Amino acid sequence: MAGGYIINNFYDIEKDLINRPHRTRFQNLISRGFKLNFYLVLNFLGLSIALYASWRIFLFFAFYTFALWFYSHKLSKVVLIRELAASFLTVFAFFSLVFYYQSLSLIFFVYGANLFFVLFAREIYKDIIWVKGDVITGYESIVTKIGIETSKRIFQVILIVSYAIDAIFLMVNTKPEFFFILGGIAILKLLMIWLIEKNKKPIHRILQLTLLLFIIGIIWL
Repeated sequence: MAGGYIINNFYDIEKDLINRPHRTRFQNLISRGFKLNFYLVLNFLGLSIALYASWRIFLFFAFYTFALWFYSHKLSKVVLIRELAASFLTVFAFFSLVFYYQSLSLIFFVYGANLFFVLFAREIYKDIIWVKGDVITGYESIVTKIGIETSKRIFQVILIVSYAIDAIFLMVNTKPEFFFILGGIAILKLLMIWLIEKNKKPIHRILQLTLLLFIIGIIWL
């Protein structure tokens, strides 16, 4: 994941200079050559550890490493595919647990689908708040294609649909811990659905808290 962040930053440096100038100025103190070398070192270390753990894990992360590079190099420039791919790749990382324990279950799949919807909503939100950088650098996104207001509606619809997945998950997994975790996530989703109309900035923090609750939930899967 860290390697993916570095290579994505490597390709998106011009856009980040506009959208996140303070953070990017600090990152610019590090040369692109150093970033690329550090990216390669991280991948080598990660794949070495994966190979030590299991050949299945190694194959999984070898594919995942390539997929992250391909996303940053090609897919991040394609409307809708960018948002879907970013969400899928983040969820896909958690499936390394399946390869290690060899235990893909309906519960795990539904939980991953729920997480995917929240991540997809996050990508739409990022498009909304970073539209300036996309326009100036010539990147196309959902927001540059259909506008901010319509994108907000899509953000809301995605989160509303995810409530159905919450319900499905609670039907197949009755562990009491998840009633609290998904209950908290449901409240945060509702808050984001309301805040997106008000153009409130806390949505980013709420998304982070939502993802943290999802990660905590993985412990009990």
